[in-house]
Amino acid sequence: MKDKNVFYTVQPLQPTECKIYFMVQLKKISKYLLLLILILLAFIIYNSVYFDIPKENVIAKHAKGASEFIELKDGSLIHVRDEGNKNGSTLVLIHGFNGSLFNFESMNKFLLDDFRIISLDLPAHGLTGPVNSDDYSIDGFIRVINEVLEIKNINEFFLAGHSMGGRVVWDYTIDYPEEVSGLLIIGSAFLASEEEYKEFQSENAPPIAFKLLEIPFFRQMLGYITPRFIVTQAAYQTVYNQNIITEELIDQFHEIILLEGSREAIGNLIVNNEKDFIADPKLLQNIKIPTLILHGEEDNLVDVRFNKHFLENIPNISLILYPKVGHMPPMEIPEILAEDIKNFIVN
Repeated sequence: MKDKNVFYTVQPLQPTECKIYFMVQLKKISKYLLLLILILLAFIIYNSVYFDIPKENVIAKHAKGASEFIELKDGSLIHVRDEGNKNGSTLVLIHGFNGSLFNFESMNKFLLDDFRIISLDLPAHGLTGPVNSDDYSIDGFIRVINEVLEIKNINEFFLAGHSMGGRVVWDYTIDYPEEVSGLLIIGSAFLASEEEYKEFQSENAPPIAFKLLEIPFFRQMLGYITPRFIVTQAAYQTVYNQNIITEELIDQFHEIILLEGSREAIGNLIVNNEKDFIADPKLLQNIKIPTLILHGEEDNLVDVRFNKHFLENIPNISLILYPKVGHMPPMEIPEILAEDIKNFIVN
């Protein structure tokens, strides 16, 4: 028992002792901090990893209405819709990167009474997914379009491409000028010198992402880590009017991306076909048919200025800009866009 009459003193820790005490406490804190980081990382990975969904399951849920699957020479099945007025002019629609024919659904209903509408999912995309040829180049896309049109016995049509699809359709028009009656380029500027393409890439995707995809390990990781929140963020980024993005729409985007083999095919497309988007603008001078550019002024993926090569080189060309519209005019202003397309085809 302590004596109340005796005073006790506490000796201060010496510098060396303070340092040791501090290091011990720091190790304890670091241990718990590391554990917290590992738990957080495990949680993020757990909520980011999605395994492939069997193709038949995705098809069963999303192949509706006029959807059909056409078998190509290599045995691949291409998701196609052939709908509308069979006595009207034919309009062929080509979607953009990581898109699908579903991107045109809202717009098509305003065109079906007047035109025959052919839309298809390019290889690696939509309900088509990976193909047996493993060819995800622009030339490969053009061959697929030709096979589908040949099977459908269509040899004269108007051709429209959105985003990456714009790159496909102007190239197609140069190769097959006799078949295309008119060209529509929607929200697309996938034509540039190497320097311009790097500028475009730096504005729209961190170059490090493309470098990582060149490494097989990270390309394999892409086949598993596709968190829904990234798909959600990407969807909101493409439109000006955020209200058109619904949970149902995001579910559709996400589930189609998860179709078995599609993510690996998209990775191969990015790595092996990057040069497809670099070309001499003078090539466009070979396009002699009427051409119309339709572009949202608020497109933050493809700035309006990237249309300059089209305007400078295609002799018979017009441009329509839409205020308060982003990268997805077919979804954002379906009726207005359909009316402009109708006027272009009829006139």
